[in-house]
Amino acid sequence: MPHPFAQRKDRTEGHVQTPNDIIQQAHDGSTVNQWYFYLAVSDYDLAPRPKPDGTRDQATKTPVPDSFKSPFIGQSLESLAEWLRDKPEEVNLETKFFAVLDKKAKDKKVVLVRIAGNQGQEIKPSCVLVDADESSLRLAGMESGTWGELVHAKGEYTPDF
Repeated sequence: MPHPFAQRKDRTEGHVQTPNDIIQQAHDGSTVNQWYFYLAVSDYDLAPRPKPDGTRDQATKTPVPDSFKSPFIGQSLESLAEWLRDKPEEVNLETKFFAVLDKKAKDKKVVLVRIAGNQGQEIKPSCVLVDADESSLRLAGMESGTWGELVHAKGEYTPDF
C-alpha cells in the first residue's frame, strides 16, 4: 500500500530537486522496484486506488513537476494525520505510517512518522530519521511491533521544519 509523503518545508529553503531525489532513492532502494511514496496533495483526486483488474496504482513517480508546491508546508504532523484519517475508503493509502521531509532532506534523509491512536482519539506522532534509500523498505514492512525496534535502533527524532 502506498505511503503518503508530505513535504513540510518550503522548497525555497532547499534544492528544488529534493523531492525528486528522495522519491527516486526510495524507489531504487526498494527490492521490487516499486514506487512506494505518494506525494500528497490537498485533495484525494490523484491518490492511488484499486483498479478494476485487482491491481493497485503505484504511487508518485519521478520527475515531480518543478511547479509542485506542497499544500502541507507549515502544517503540523497531527494535521497531516487527520488528512489521512479523513481519506475516502477507496483511497489506497497507509494511515498509520507516512514520511515527511524536513531540513535533513538535503542530506538525503527522510522522516518516517508513526501515528498512534484511532479515529476520534488524540494523535500522537512518533518520528525516526532514516536514509532515503532505506525508507521505502522500512515502511513496506512496518507494523506496530517493528516500529518499536526501529525507534530502539535509530532513536526517536524531532523533525526540524
